[in-house]
This record gives sequence, C-alpha cells and structure tokens, in this order.
Amino acid sequence: MVIPYAPYGGDTTVLMSKGKRLFTKGLSNDRRGLFLDDVRAWLDSTKNRGMALGLNHTKAALDRLSLPHQPEHIIHVAGSNGKGTVCALMAGSLTLSGVSNLFFSSPHLVRVEERIRFNGIPVDAPTFNRAVSKVRSASKQEPEIPLTFFEVTYLVAMQCASDAGVEVLILETGLGGRKDATRSGPATICLVTSLSAEHKDVLGSSLPLIAKEKAAIARPGGRLLIRKPSDAAVKEAMLEEANMAGQPSLGESRVPARTQWVEIPGESSVRQEAMILAEALFTAVELPKEHLQLANKTVRWPARMQHLSVQATGHHPYLLDAAHNPSGLQRVLPELEQIIQAACEGEEGGWSLLFGTSPQDDLDAFCAPLLDLCKRHPPHMVVLSEPQGGRYPGVDSDVLAQYPWQCSVQATIKLPNDAVQTLLQHPASSVGLVVSLGSLYLQGNLLEALGLDGDGHLSLLAKG
Repeated sequence: MVIPYAPYGGDTTVLMSKGKRLFTKGLSNDRRGLFLDDVRAWLDSTKNRGMALGLNHTKAALDRLSLPHQPEHIIHVAGSNGKGTVCALMAGSLTLSGVSNLFFSSPHLVRVEERIRFNGIPVDAPTFNRAVSKVRSASKQEPEIPLTFFEVTYLVAMQCASDAGVEVLILETGLGGRKDATRSGPATICLVTSLSAEHKDVLGSSLPLIAKEKAAIARPGGRLLIRKPSDAAVKEAMLEEANMAGQPSLGESRVPARTQWVEIPGESSVRQEAMILAEALFTAVELPKEHLQLANKTVRWPARMQHLSVQATGHHPYLLDAAHNPSGLQRVLPELEQIIQAACEGEEGGWSLLFGTSPQDDLDAFCAPLLDLCKRHPPHMVVLSEPQGGRYPGVDSDVLAQYPWQCSVQATIKLPNDAVQTLLQHPASSVGLVVSLGSLYLQGNLLEALGLDGDGHLSLLAKG
C-alpha cells in the first residue's frame, strides 16, 4: 500500500508493506526518524483541540480510511464503572482461547500505546506510528477534518484491527455513548455496565438522562446487554432509548435493539460482576467461554485493585486502584476494607494511604468514604499528592490536606515520584501496605516511578 505524503516537500513517499513494516523511499535514516517524530508531533498537537462530543468528524475520517477488514465480532461497551474491567476480562479470555483480539481503552497509564492491546499486549510503537500516519493522511485530505486526541486514538485502533485482521474488536467508550467517537463505527453487540451520576454538565442532569446517553450505543436491530439497574426510572429510560436505536446522522434507520437485562446479585465484587456480564455477552454471540474462569484468576488489569509485592517494588507492598468518582470508590470499598483489615492483622503490620485526584464535581462526597475508612482503620501515614499527565491538573494537595485525615503522619508531596521516594525512606514497620487511590493518572505515575511500566507489567496476562 502506498500513501503519498511529503512532510519535507517534494515527491517523497512513505511505503507501507501490508501493514507490517514501515520504510521510506528517498529518505536517509536521520530523516526516517524525523518522519516518526513528525507523526507523534501531529498526534500531540491534537490534544490542543480538547474534548469534542459528536460523530461527524470521526465518521468522515473512518470512511476515508476505507478499512478492508472488519472483525467478525465488534463489542462496544459503555457505563460509568466496571466497563474497563469487563473488557479486560473478555480480552484475556479470548486470548487464552486462541481468538485474536484487539482491545481499545482509555485513558492510558504511562504511554499511549496501552490504549491498543493485541491479545492483551500493548501495541508496539512502529505499528502504532504506521496507523497514526494513515489516520493523519485521511485527516489532511481536503476538506481537512479536525480530530481530537481521543478521536485519533480510536481511529488508530480501528486501523490496527483491520491491518492485523483480528477476529474480535473490543471498544470501550470514552465519555457517554451517543456522541462518543466510538459510536461512529460498527458494532455487532453492545453492553452497558453500572451507571452513576457522572459528567452531568455533558451527559444530563439526572441519572435517567445519563442512562439514555449510555444506552444510545445500541445499534439498530442489534443486541444490547444492560446490567439491570435497580432504579425503575433508569430502566425505563434505557428501554425507551433502545427501542429507538439508530442515529440518522450516521445513515442508520430507527430500529429497536434486541435488549437483554443482566441481573447482578447484591454484594457482588467488581470482578464478579464483570464475570457475569462477560459470560452473558459471550453466550449471546457464541464466543468461547471455557477460559473465563482462568482469565478471572490470571488477568491483571493494571491499576485496578492491582497488588504489587515487595519483590516487585523493592521495598513496600502496594495496592493500586483507579476509582475515579464517588460511586466507583463506594463500589470497591468493601473489598478494599477487607484487604486493609487483613494488612492490619497480618505481616504488613498496617497500612498507609497515598491519595491524589483529578477534579471532582463534589470533592467532599468523594473524600467522605475515605475519611470514614481512615477513622475505622487509622493508617500509619497519609501522603497527599497530585496526579500528573491528565487532561486537567490534579486537585491541589494543599486542599486535600485540609480534610481531617486520621493518621500518625501526614505529608503533602505534590509530585507522585517524590511521594514514592519519601515512602522509601521509611521502614516497613512505619508504612505497611501502601494503598494508592483517587486517579488512574496517579497510578500510572507510580508504576513509572517504581519502574513497573514495561509491556511485561502492562499486559493483561502479565507474568508474576
């Protein structure tokens, strides 16, 4: 495949060899490196466009890509909490079953390639760069299509899935559903996980309105699985949306989706809920289920209730979780409290809290359950920090320090890397298990600081 492209002027062309290898005609090794730098510079420049909800740009660029291969199954997942976990579980199970798959997720912990995983492993940089180049070429055609960073990464995932010829593509929505970039392409089955009142300024002022936005990922006449909500108004709103599935702006007709409610027993953990949803979806589309239990035991979804041993960190044991909103935090608290209680009674000899968060609609509500947890099980230390690399600056750690944390030692350390170094200076007996909460970006900062950010650590089926 030949894509005309002249980053330096003239008739220079970039040649693609069946999506496997990039080489340049008429460029020296130095200029080849410049080309790759240019591709990444263009990708970074798309961050300046911020967030844009709407499908026209993404759909136009997707049409221009003219992807030759469409996976047999395209699974589209939306929800407020748990969607990443169920996607990771499905990807891991398919990989163990020998079914080729690509999993698109966001945001990333350390590097952008994590957003695209082939059979659980983050895509390599050359493959990612080739796909970005194709997306840029599509964007730059006249009339030029302005794309956001998220839109580009979604299109890169679609290009990678086509180039690799995967059997199953798993797409996790970014925000909402109706106007999320991932809605612009096809899907063979959709799933909506648990819901909460999040992003009210964008998705709607009430939970039923938010639920309608999430349910709008339904394709006309297609299958839609929904975690059955307990609120009757929410259920009615989602069913109403499903019965009017289809977006005319995408050329779709209004045809009811085939809706299936999935019951989740009370007191189910996040992982147990993901197992139930994954099994229901695999059953619906006749994908192999025999490795779901093994996947549940072996899949490691980085920064989601992730345990790091003393052997891994070289000093203190860590537990990382990226609960990023009040409902997500409430969801993991029962399991988290059990772990902390065991740490207080076991070899760890107690625990310490490392906390930092992105901006919250209601910071008091977000912090309240953590403050209560600290009252019930006072930590040795509370270290307050600020996540780096997110879309928005982290909440000022001095603001977090004003809350009444119940601990022996409280420290305000703005940079997560410095927070890790500070903890390393304290003996194990005065730290115990380090529980890091509040932001996905914070967990990525910590993995990088601890040197646990290679593919072996970020893959879903990582060893050790």
